[in-house]
Amino acid sequence: MLYERGQPLVVEEIEVDPPKRDEVRVRVVASGVCGSDVHVAGGRVSPHLPTKLPMVLGHEGAGIVESVGEGVTHVVPGDHVVLSWLAACGTCRFCVAGRPTVCADTSWFESTMQDGTVRFSHDGVRIHNLATATFANYTVVPARTAIKVDDSLPLEELALIGCAVMTGVGAVFNTARVRPGESVAVIGCGGIGLSVVQGAAIAGAGPIIAVDISETKLELAREIGATHTVDGTSVDPAAAIHQICGGADHVFEALGRTETIEQAVRSTGRGGETIVIGASAPGATAAIDTHSLMLEQRSIRGSFYGSARPEIDFPMLVGLVKSGRLRLDLLIERCRLDDVNEVLATIAQGAPARFVIVHE
Repeated sequence: MLYERGQPLVVEEIEVDPPKRDEVRVRVVASGVCGSDVHVAGGRVSPHLPTKLPMVLGHEGAGIVESVGEGVTHVVPGDHVVLSWLAACGTCRFCVAGRPTVCADTSWFESTMQDGTVRFSHDGVRIHNLATATFANYTVVPARTAIKVDDSLPLEELALIGCAVMTGVGAVFNTARVRPGESVAVIGCGGIGLSVVQGAAIAGAGPIIAVDISETKLELAREIGATHTVDGTSVDPAAAIHQICGGADHVFEALGRTETIEQAVRSTGRGGETIVIGASAPGATAAIDTHSLMLEQRSIRGSFYGSARPEIDFPMLVGLVKSGRLRLDLLIERCRLDDVNEVLATIAQGAPARFVIVHE
């Protein structure tokens, strides 16, 4: 429970109500801890992050359906599900066109159920973080955000599909649509950046260049598909990328920092594109050489949640895990809910792994 930004989270008992119509109650088995959780807990203000307190944090999770509300037919109690935090409206022109990540109805950022109420209670109202609240042992979510998955696979691995993997692999498959033989560079090799590396390898890209300042992360990048690695502390990454491939066809920025966004643009080759995945601070601006952008016909695009269509993309990603082509076991470090404050602090310092809370 987050009571005050910048202060430690509190682990306590709460009440979780039954699901209402078009809702699902889930026993959360595992929850990834994301950089966005660090931002929310630390006080970053953004129109795309929840603001109301107190709040049950967590938005990357997987679990087992405990009960369903009226009208729910796609899952039944006992089904394994991965939770998507994209509670898009489903009816606006963007959703109807298959682009739910640009849904025109942003009310789902308010972190309540569709009717404006919540299903948590204890000494007052508790807000659901992005309608998922996976730091709780039990949660209630909009039915369409509970995606049924193969029950033969470990939920503590599949939990990562709910955010990091969808964001990274989706940026490769959906946003950039990387084709075999195209060159890819990834700046920032946390959970999302490493997912980009894996997605690029699955797509048949080459070369795949991973950039970071952590040798541990670069070593993991090599293990999961990077053909080249660049230590940003010893060389200029843009110069190194141009030396390797003349500028990459697709450069993915996964940190959300002004300097690395500018670096990513400089790393992009003629006719290529820069994909900004990292969540920068609201109002942040980057200096771009617009003349060379025009002359070399390069482009810059944003990718939010991997341009996800969860009902389609989650089963596809689960299939890649089952086939062994997508390795999530290499990305996770397990922890307990009681460790959450230490984990948040470690992530803020640049953790090499994706921490996953395994609920008891």
